[in-house]
Amino acid sequence: MSTSRSTPEIDIDPLKIAIGVFVMLGVALTVVAGYAILRTFAGGLGALPTELAMTVVFGAFLLVTAAATRRHVPRR
Repeated sequence: MSTSRSTPEIDIDPLKIAIGVFVMLGVALTVVAGYAILRTFAGGLGALPTELAMTVVFGAFLLVTAAATRRHVPRR
């Protein structure tokens, strides 16, 4: 005897996902380029270590990704 359970369908739009990934990549690259420009001109953030700056950039990227994912995942 087999029982079938209906599973909820989740609409995943690959185009929206791809656009979101490329937008986030563009934002991350813009931040890195801005940091490089500030580092070149020895601005206020020029004294910030590179490792710390990249940690902040990728930490912000993870937070934004988590917020975007939470918005699209249905509540239980």
